[in-house]
Amino acid sequence: MNIYESEKMSLVQQWLQVVRIIQIILSIAVISFILMQARGAGLGSAFGGSSAGSVFKTRRGVERLIFNITIVFVILFAVISIIGAVLAHF
Repeated sequence: MNIYESEKMSLVQQWLQVVRIIQIILSIAVISFILMQARGAGLGSAFGGSSAGSVFKTRRGVERLIFNITIVFVILFAVISIIGAVLAHF
């Protein structure tokens, strides 16, 4: 192993640590945004409970913003996870 390969390994390890920190931050953000979303129908309607009108609820305002941000963060988390997996194989 020459000095170039050693520097490359060191750089990959540094980026892998950065990717893991970003994953932790994104996972906390995703969990927070999922918990902030309105409870709506809940699990009761999934098991035969009353769900009068809650199935066709339209998201507006802040609910829509939180929903869209959640989607963006989940996609970012997936992309960062793939990048981390690729970096781990170097």
